Amino acid sequence: MKYTYSTIELKKWLESNIDDLIQDQKFQALLVEVKIAADAGNRFVNKSGYDEISKSGDRIETKYTNYLLNGKTLRINSAGENKRNGFDFLRIVDGINGRIFLIPHDEYFKIGKRYGNEFKWSGTYNEKDKIQINNTELLLKYEVTCNR
Repeated sequence: MKYTYSTIELKKWLESNIDDLIQDQKFQALLVEVKIAADAGNRFVNKSGYDEISKSGDRIETKYTNYLLNGKTLRINSAGENKRNGFDFLRIVDGINGRIFLIPHDEYFKIGKRYGNEFKWSGTYNEKDKIQINNTELLLKYEVTCNR
């Protein structure tokens, strides 16, 4: 077996395998975390509890989803008590509807309902259903305007 794990070799491998990798949700999520920090002018750090630090020193945890559970519900995972006090803002990126939300830590833990480490909301933002009304309203309150 040949050692092909240097940065140069990995970059070559990545370039030739990007089409397959981009289909992996975890890989996509990492790309979103890194890119959104750069787009916001923040520093990506990938620490336990948060992914980036803003110019003002806020710790931001980014979660990305592009999968509808049962065709109706959006969710993020690893977003329960394991994250309490680990971030100042939780940024949720909805890859299905192209929406972004930035929720203050205290609001998320005070108002949001979690199921273990999952946070769920309506995939139609309650326009066509009554799924997870409380969580959906919390997201809509903290939606970030996006240019498309």
